[in-house]
Order: sequence, then C-alpha cells, then structure tokens
Amino acid sequence: MSSRSKFWSILFLFYALCLAIVAGVVWVVMREMPSVANETYYWLQKVFVFSLFALFCFTILLLQIWSWLDRVLIKPLSHLDRSMAIMANADPNHQLAIRPDHLLGDLPAAARQLASALFYTRRQVKEALTHGMDGLERLERVIKHLHVGLVVINGEAGILLYNAAAQNLLRHRAEFLGLGRSFYELCARMPVETTMTLLSHCNNQQECSVNNGVRFFCAVVQDDRMLDCRMSLLPVEGGKGKMQFLITLEEASQSMAALRQGDLLIHHGLENMRGPVANLRAAVEMLLLHPEMEGEMSRQFIQVIHDEGEQLSQRLDWIAGEADALAANHWLQTDVLSTDLLAGLQRRLERHQDIRLQSIGDALWIRADAPALLLALEKLLIELAGYTDDGLIEVETLMGDRRVYIDFIWRGKMVPATEVESWRSMTVADGGLRLSLQEILERHGCELWSRSHRRAGHAMLRVPVTPSQRQWQMPQDEMPERPEFYDFSLMDSFAGLGRMVAKSLSTLNYIVFDTETTGLHPSKGDEIISIAGVRIVNGRALSGEKFERLINPGRPIPPESTRIHGLTDADVADKQSIEEVLPQFKEFVGDSVLVAHNAAFDMKFLQIKESVCGIHFDNPVLDTLLLSVYLHEEVTDHTLDAIAERLGVVIHDRHTAMGDTEVTAEVFLKLLELLKAKGISTLGLAMQASQSMVQIRRQQANANY
Repeated sequence: MSSRSKFWSILFLFYALCLAIVAGVVWVVMREMPSVANETYYWLQKVFVFSLFALFCFTILLLQIWSWLDRVLIKPLSHLDRSMAIMANADPNHQLAIRPDHLLGDLPAAARQLASALFYTRRQVKEALTHGMDGLERLERVIKHLHVGLVVINGEAGILLYNAAAQNLLRHRAEFLGLGRSFYELCARMPVETTMTLLSHCNNQQECSVNNGVRFFCAVVQDDRMLDCRMSLLPVEGGKGKMQFLITLEEASQSMAALRQGDLLIHHGLENMRGPVANLRAAVEMLLLHPEMEGEMSRQFIQVIHDEGEQLSQRLDWIAGEADALAANHWLQTDVLSTDLLAGLQRRLERHQDIRLQSIGDALWIRADAPALLLALEKLLIELAGYTDDGLIEVETLMGDRRVYIDFIWRGKMVPATEVESWRSMTVADGGLRLSLQEILERHGCELWSRSHRRAGHAMLRVPVTPSQRQWQMPQDEMPERPEFYDFSLMDSFAGLGRMVAKSLSTLNYIVFDTETTGLHPSKGDEIISIAGVRIVNGRALSGEKFERLINPGRPIPPESTRIHGLTDADVADKQSIEEVLPQFKEFVGDSVLVAHNAAFDMKFLQIKESVCGIHFDNPVLDTLLLSVYLHEEVTDHTLDAIAERLGVVIHDRHTAMGDTEVTAEVFLKLLELLKAKGISTLGLAMQASQSMVQIRRQQANANY
C-alpha cells in the first residue's frame, strides 16, 4: 500500500472515530432527556444540531483542503520520489510527470540535477573501479594486436588512436600517422568526409540505416594503392562536437579479384559464344546460297537458327547477370534510408550558400554506394542551382515501378535534355582520385531526365535508383503487446529455495529469456517456435553467452502470429523439435535464476513440455513485470515497451525472441539498481516483493472478472 493510501485510511478512521464519539454523546443525551427541563432540553437540541452542522462543515472543508494539498503537493512529491529513484539509478534523462500548478517550487529542478549528478558519479566510480581506464584506453588494449588496421578519428578527422596493423598498411606515409594528425594526410578526403557526413546524421537516433557501418574505397595520398575501408560511429556523450569514428583498413584485394573475375567472365563468355555464332552463320549461309531449298531440309536449317539463337540469348543473359553482380560487389552497395542519404547531402551543401535543399519525401530503402552517390548528387545540384529562381530545391522520394525516384523540384525553367546529357561527362575529383559522373550513375542504374513539374512554373529532375529488398519487409514496430498472463502458481517454488534466498542479487547468475509461439494458449495446443536467452553475470549481460534456436512446432503457424514475429512455416520446416531443443536450453540455464517479462506466460509453455523432454525447471524465477509493478505501483502501464521507455532503454528487434531477450536484460539490470535503492538486496526479498504483487494482480484479475 502506498503512503498516500495509508494516509487516506488513517484519515477515514479518524473521522469514523469522531462520528462514533458524536453518536455516543447523542445516545447519552437522549437517555438522560426525561430528567431535563423542557427549556433546557430545547437549548440542548439547538447546541447539538449546531455542533453537528459545524462538525459536518469542518469535515467538508478539511476534505477539500486535503484534496487540494494531495493534488498540488502530496501527489507531486510521490511522483518526484519515484522519478528521482529512476534518474539516480537507471535513466538520468527520465522526464518528470508533475502537474504545472504544484507547490514544490524549484525543488523538481534541483532534484533532477542532484539525481543526474548522482547517477553519473556512480557510473564514473563504477567504471573506474571495474576498468581503471577510459574508453579509448580500453579500446587500445583490445585492438593493439589485431591484424586488421584500425584508426579512430574525431569529427574533424583528427587521429585519436591507431594500431600496429594500420601503421604497417600506411608505412609509406608513416611520418603523417600520429595522434592529433589529420587522417586526410593519409587517405583521400572525399570518401572519408562523405561517409562521416552520412554517419553523423544517425548520431543519437534509435533507428538508423547505417548502424553497422559504411564500406567504401579510399586511395592512399601520393600512393598507387587503394584501401578497402569500413567506418562506424562510436557513441560518445557530450554532443555533436565529440563524435568519434572507427575505421577499419585493408588492402583492396577484393576489388583486384573482381577485376580478374571480370576478365575471366569476358573470356569465358566469348569462348562459349563462338560455337552458337558459327552455327548461326553456317545455317544462314546455306539458306542464302540455296534459296530454292524447301521441305524438311529448309525446316531443319531454320530450327538450327532458332535453337542457336535461343542458346546465345541465354548465355548473354547469364553474362549480364554475372557482370551486374561483379559491379555491385565492386561498388560495395549497401542498404541506406533515403532520409539518411538526403540528410548527408544537405550537410554537404551547407558550403554552397546559393543552394537550399528542402526534403519533402518519405523514408524509402535504397541500394547504393552512399559516398559515391552523395558526390554525384551534390555535383548535379550545383549545376541545377543556375536554373532556379531563388536557389530553393525541394527533394521528394517516391516509390515507382521497381525503382525509387529521387525528384529534385524547383521554381524556374526546365533543364534542356542536351544539357542533362552533357552533365554525364563531368568528373569529380578528390586528391589523386577522379570519378566519372556517368560511371557513378550507370552503376546505380540512373537515367537522368528533366521535365516540367505538375505545379505551374516549376520543373524537376528525376534520378531513379535501385530499391532495397528491405523496402518490402514486414515492419516490426507498433506490434501488439502480449497480454498479461495470470498463472499465479509461478511463485510456488519460493519456499524450497533454501539458502539461495539470502544470496545478494548482485552475486547471482541470471538467464534472461523469451519465447515466440504459434499462439497464446499452451493448454490448447499452441507451441514454441523460437526461444532465446542471454546470461547475466556480475551485473553485465555477456554478449558471448547467448542461446538462440528456431523450433519446428509440428503444426502450421497461424498468419496472425506471423504478423507479430515474422516467422513462417518455411522458416522452421528444417529445424529441431521442442524435444531436442528444450534439454539444450535447460543445460544452458543450469542452476541460474530465470528472468523474463510476463514470465508466467513463457514458463507455462516450458512446464507443459517438461514431461515429454525429461527435464524439470525448478529454478527461481523473477518477472520484470511484477518487479516494475512493485517499484512503480502508481503507474498503470507495465508493458515491456513502457518500462523500457520509462527507464531509458533503447528498444530494438521487438517481437523476436533474441531482440526481446536483450531488451528485457537491459530493463532487468536497471530494475536491480532501483531494487537496491529501495532496500531489496537479496533474492528472498525480491521474490517476497514479487509474491505481494502476485496477490494484488490476482485480486485485480478477480475484480475485473
């Protein structure tokens, strides 16, 4: 029961006592009434009625005052108490949900500063005690002996860190490789700068199309070598000015291999076409030399022409497909969101004061070599600026017929077709590297064309590019939350835990897990189709200690379930059965504490299969849903998404077993800190808290029923 509820209970008992006293006085007065004179009796009646009325008015007034104080003082204090616990132990950026007419004055702002300072101080102390070094020093220890060249640079391309492998790759420019030196003194500026621009747009975003890094080619300055590079953004607190980038460097042997494959492809294709071409030529010559040929002989030569032509056409198609694949590999095309690409383009155009870019399109997935395409689009917009009336160019992305259209729209005259064609011969240069605009556009399948726009006085330039297959993947966000599962036998094993109840929560090993199923009713035949788990040791989720399996349920997966988790019958057709997978999961779990969100749901599926699998899950179980209810009883929403948002946990890969497991693990680690701040430090206390919440949820469920 909350402190506010306790206070209201005490207030109710106080007024009940007052009414009982008044009733007692009335009873005494009425009992003694015959012995009192009539006049005295009359005045006693008036005094009694007046006293009763005064008490009633006083009660109403007091209730009104208390209701007002509860609204502007007590309830804000309760919210402030809960929010400070979250800010100090889980999320320093947690938002205070307090009424604007509260009487706390500057207390919320001061409390936020104090809680945030406490959070960061605790984290710094923990990092100092655990690691004894800052982020770059830890990274240096990890990468020092790697055979792949690694360089860390800041937002101005200043070198912050490099390893021996990078030093060996850039040995011919060794005098320019040093801390604080510019990376542009080693590698060509253009691909590095454009990739940094693209990655910078994704800083501090929950979803980004280039979270796994961007791959590109880079020429070594004053050298004839090319490097195969991949750049990733390192998350660093403190704003845009402190962004850092990790670059991996390798010799571009893959591109050389692609060139050799291209030569072999041309040679192989020519050799394979010699036979069909010779047969075609012979058949045609026979028909030309003997025009009088008729009947079966003529039909046979015509059939030869048809068959050899068909074979030649098939071989040409095969060569074209192989050539496209080689070109795509050579140009390192990756999936990119159009919004990310255009944001990078907008940042590059900031140096051109006469061009203003305004994006009005939807976010669509495209397949592109992002640095090269950025460079080509920038060059095109510089040329387009001369055709605009005011320098404003709108860009709109549309889904066309098997293509994504990037339309540049401006107020002004249309670009003549001959002018557009002449642009293709332009080149862009960066240091010693020169790229043909035509080659970039051809590799992306771009056929430029200009025309008048549907708006009067406006024109447009359309750039068609290749869409990514991700454009048609089922969206994984905004999926319905799994209903809360009311199986209250989950805590029955509490009494048999023995000495584990006294163990500190910080010393226990945990397995956080989640399942995806064919439906919500295990007792009616629904089955597990995916199970995942991650181990937590010493307050840290171990990335190398994970369990993930797809399971053949032995029954069709309903379409409504596929819509949630995306798994189909084809995905699990060749996978192991639950009888094979569940013992493997039990071996992975061992004697660890099991943790899940809405754990009763997942545990019911496991317990139903225990007998057929010959195993028994007698592990202690903690439920993040119940722990959240205990810690934040005044909050009504305890879905995994709501708890994660409340504690500042980034949600990813929702409604996949591993994705939900990783989110639950992060949430659980935050809840452990909040439990510790509330004095819940052992497994026994945590399970007692959960048990109390089970009773409350049972009462609520019965009341709703």
